[in-house]
Amino acid sequence: MRILLCEDAPRLAEAEAEVLRKQGYGVDIATDGERAEELALTGAHDCVLLDIMLPKKSGLEVLQVLRTAGSSVPVILLTARTGVDDRVAGLDAGADDYLPKPFHASELLARIRAVTRRPLAIRPPRALASFGAELDVRGLSLRVATAAGAGDIALTPREAQLLERLMARVGAPVAKGDLVASLWGPSTIGGENRLEVLVHALRGKLEKAGAMPRIETVRGVGYRWAM
Repeated sequence: MRILLCEDAPRLAEAEAEVLRKQGYGVDIATDGERAEELALTGAHDCVLLDIMLPKKSGLEVLQVLRTAGSSVPVILLTARTGVDDRVAGLDAGADDYLPKPFHASELLARIRAVTRRPLAIRPPRALASFGAELDVRGLSLRVATAAGAGDIALTPREAQLLERLMARVGAPVAKGDLVASLWGPSTIGGENRLEVLVHALRGKLEKAGAMPRIETVRGVGYRWAM
């Protein structure tokens, strides 16, 4: 399960992300509203933790954009504002829950479990499709177009997470640093080496299946999903 954490204090964001990673969640971090909106609109997350007081664009503005765009991703607002009017404004804008700061890690985790417990029918789809390939993130499989028709590739959780990040920005390069941070955390030792090993293994599966799309190296930047 993947979480988008939108928090403008970098140290606090990393501390919260570490708590989530220890529970097995994948985490992406946005430290301003514009980046939060960009990542949230990819549809690549199971839950969004959204601070109201973000620079560039407020959390409520980001939330309104998400709901207007048709996204039903569960959103938990995180804020130091505790007034009733603020809570009502957040819920009216489409938030699923509201957690005042400071909060205990155990309560945050309980709130995440609660909002992600909704039936799959009303939660955002987790299938990404492009270049004749369709990724089933929950099922850990990739259906690809091949010269012979189509084939299915079984993925590890980490391979599925990598493809999820690349296919969410189809055709555009994703920086190695961003991939390492989202897969293992920004302070990971030897992160780029781990990423290269993961990409090599996934490329081998794609080639063995005769897949038409591929993971392309963008020199000096990172990787992209391309034909």
